[in-house]
Amino acid sequence: MLAAALTFALILAVVLGTYWLLVIRPERRRAGRLRQRLLVKVDRPADAPSIIRGAPDDPNTSALVRWHRRYAVGSAERLIARAGLRLDPARLVAWTFTALPGVVGIVKALHANWIVALCAGVLTPIVPYAYLRHAARRRLNAFEELFPEALDLMARALRGGHTLTTALAMVAEELADPVKSEFRALYEQNNYGLPLAQVLRALAARIPLMDVRFFVTAVITQRETGGNLAEVLDNLSTVTRDRFRVRRQIRVLTAQGRMTGWILALFPAVLVVVLFVFNPVQMRAFVADPAGRRMLEIAFVLQLVGSLAIRRIVHVEF
Repeated sequence: MLAAALTFALILAVVLGTYWLLVIRPERRRAGRLRQRLLVKVDRPADAPSIIRGAPDDPNTSALVRWHRRYAVGSAERLIARAGLRLDPARLVAWTFTALPGVVGIVKALHANWIVALCAGVLTPIVPYAYLRHAARRRLNAFEELFPEALDLMARALRGGHTLTTALAMVAEELADPVKSEFRALYEQNNYGLPLAQVLRALAARIPLMDVRFFVTAVITQRETGGNLAEVLDNLSTVTRDRFRVRRQIRVLTAQGRMTGWILALFPAVLVVVLFVFNPVQMRAFVADPAGRRMLEIAFVLQLVGSLAIRRIVHVEF
């Protein structure tokens, strides 16, 4: 049994490693080069002092504190900003890690073994992070749906003789959230004295979408070199709508594969519940046997790997 499990693990590692080396790694490299070309950064002199005391780049703080603020608190802050929620990222991280030993103790007190208790403790920080990712992804999708209308409105305002700042204010007044709140923040920051290029780069950092980066790059380039910004915004709006149409066609074409993945993922769990209802004696004997429990563990791992593989196959990035 052990030899079979080791052989399966070795073959699985070889297959996944080959797939990562030949497929995932080249795709990520190409995507990284594209993001690097589209990435818009806020330029700050190397000798400029840190604005916030104890910032991640402050050499007076310890390495652990810098790591905590840059990765734990920084990641939570970016997700909270993308999700449009009003939460303190430092408190969220502190409460999450404070609840970790409590969850372990509660699960262990319910007569569970240490493995289950430790797994529950590991999942404690993942749950709020997963919720924030889901909320941020849903808000980004809503922003991406409304963004072509914002581009069209800005192009019409520019053709009508309005300035770019007035066009941003019109978008903040006419459209719905989340485009409304983001463009209102953009307009107010520029109205309070911040340079337009800086607030546009901040928008690109808050909304990590390729279309937003195209928009920011087009506006900054037009203000530096000149050109017909209204025509550029019209072209960008057309390209964005074409991408939406192709994405919806892809979802239609992959609907059968996604449905197959859901059926294959849920069918074993449903079958186990049905067998427990109609033949409980046999299923209890199966679970009570050590070999049966080992088979259930292997089946769960295989089911998880298969579900992830199907999700990877039917998920087409565009």
